[in-house]
Amino acid sequence: MPRNLKFASVALAGVLAATGLTAATASPAAAAQTCPWPYVCFLDGNENILTMYKDTGWQPTSAKTRTARWVTDSRNQDCAYLKYASGYVDQIRPGQSFGLGSGVVEINITNGCP
Repeated sequence: MPRNLKFASVALAGVLAATGLTAATASPAAAAQTCPWPYVCFLDGNENILTMYKDTGWQPTSAKTRTARWVTDSRNQDCAYLKYASGYVDQIRPGQSFGLGSGVVEINITNGCP
């Protein structure tokens, strides 16, 4: 592997680990198709829905949610904030899906997106 490419791979892995995200192994589009409106869904590695949230405001997640490998926001205009055990907070926008590298301990669904 060329030195620059190897360095980029290591750097990407470090960034993903720091943010709690992971390189995706399934299709984000497939995850988004399985989550009904108006939910933020947490899915396992086989794209099966584990838990769904639709209430606004901060709320703790369940133990089942913390095992999720994917998250998707099927809401039309509302963002959600995901808080990890490390304290890091990430935002998921409407229609977005991404892989999770660590468990989400709290979720905050907002009315609208900044």
